[in-house]
Amino acid sequence: MDKELSVEVAYLINGGVASERRLSRRGEWRAGISAFLSVGTLAAVAAASVAIALLVAHRVVYGPAYLAVWLVVGLGAATLAARRAMRRARVFSVGAAIDDDAFAAEAFPLVRRTSEGYRLSLASGFTGRIEGGRAPLPVEALAREGVKEVPLPPGTRAELRLGPATFAIRVGPDAGETPRLPQGVVRRLARGALLPMELAALASVLCAVPVGAQLGEADMRSAIPAHATPWEIEKLLRAEAQTQARTLHRCFDVVPISCQRSGYVGVGLSLNRDGEIRSHRIARSTFGADCPVNQCMLDVIGTWYFEPLPESMSVILPVQVLRTDKPLPYGQARTLADGERTRLRAGID
Repeated sequence: MDKELSVEVAYLINGGVASERRLSRRGEWRAGISAFLSVGTLAAVAAASVAIALLVAHRVVYGPAYLAVWLVVGLGAATLAARRAMRRARVFSVGAAIDDDAFAAEAFPLVRRTSEGYRLSLASGFTGRIEGGRAPLPVEALAREGVKEVPLPPGTRAELRLGPATFAIRVGPDAGETPRLPQGVVRRLARGALLPMELAALASVLCAVPVGAQLGEADMRSAIPAHATPWEIEKLLRAEAQTQARTLHRCFDVVPISCQRSGYVGVGLSLNRDGEIRSHRIARSTFGADCPVNQCMLDVIGTWYFEPLPESMSVILPVQVLRTDKPLPYGQARTLADGERTRLRAGID
């Protein structure tokens, strides 16, 4: 079986050995595992480096998504590099590229493993002979007959010459020693996997958000000074109440269109020192019986909150109630505007 075979190829220049390589299934697996581990380690280092850089820049990302992206990128790049390394390990190639095993003007795989076993490629200009059968086969005769590839069964020996270069090939049982790829091939395959990692790093930076600032003692301090006068406290409470008055809009969405108007409400509050509402009431209101919104507003006001106070107090806060934010249909808005103009003219008259 070809998985138990190995092919030794020696590349000689003017009789001197320039390089030697051995092809075997064991070497293919070693090359694939080496490339997978190299790229996987590179991806892990890149993910850790990006995470540290984000922390230094006070930015964070969603952890599970970050790990998932880098896991997919790392495994994908490592698997692709492993496949390329195994494909390269099953071929003795000649050509002018930096990863080729020998130099030749024309690039082609001299020896390669296929599903049918190892095969030798013949190109124009080759001379020599192939031994392994009953009689040696001259390479020139095979070339004249148009033979492009020759199978390499166990025990085959071949010597091919191309100008000053000589290739000595021997097929035999796998001796157990695991062959390596030429120096630098795995490193160059790992560098080819940098692009998806760069894209993952860019996506991590773009998806990062600023780190939330921790609340300090100054942030927890009340906005109402401890030495404020009662009038100053009341003004600050009015501002807080007016800010929260937007929540009163929900009370107007269910009433007739004639009630969709602004007005004023006097809110009576009894507050403790923590700013919590102990009791509340509607002291006065510009909305009468025709606009039954006071009870709803009373319920909404009960959900308000205020800054801590220097001391407990009771106060009546005037709050302006604006018209609901909900847009009115065109016809109803026009009717409401006409009514406002009518009331305005009546007031002027």
